[in-house]
Amino acid sequence: MRISPASKRERSIIEKGVEQYGSGLKEVLRSRVLLVARNGRRMVSVASPELAGVLRQMKHEPYCAGLEIGELKRGGFKLGLEGAYLIAGRAEKYVKVNRKGEQLVLYGRDVFIGSVVEQGELSRGDPCLILNERGEALAVGRVDGGEVFVTNLRDRGMYLRKGE
Repeated sequence: MRISPASKRERSIIEKGVEQYGSGLKEVLRSRVLLVARNGRRMVSVASPELAGVLRQMKHEPYCAGLEIGELKRGGFKLGLEGAYLIAGRAEKYVKVNRKGEQLVLYGRDVFIGSVVEQGELSRGDPCLILNERGEALAVGRVDGGEVFVTNLRDRGMYLRKGE
């Protein structure tokens, strides 16, 4: 696997992907480096400049490096759960759910309007973060706006359900 800093084009795609959630990439990066691991898939990670320096000096290619925040896929950026966690406090497109809603989301269920205690600037079809009442990222979703207010796309409970 080849891990290298994101190209200008890749960085632009990642920036647009993060902006969909009403947050900027600068907040995520702060003094970190964007890395892309290429092995058929293009996984995006953030790492310290020191780690990036160590990677350049390594003779062998590592399997992974840094904190994986998402994936470059089909010309776009798919935000991962750790990336959602990094931008959770700054994102404008979010819903906060009550404790019952939190449990349901972690079991892979969608968000119904009765579980929502707070929401950001949302329109039908928007990608959004699903947060608990403490503002911690539980999942990434898409606003439906009907009876199912937000469709759960990826949630933290997936790790437990899949046994990974």
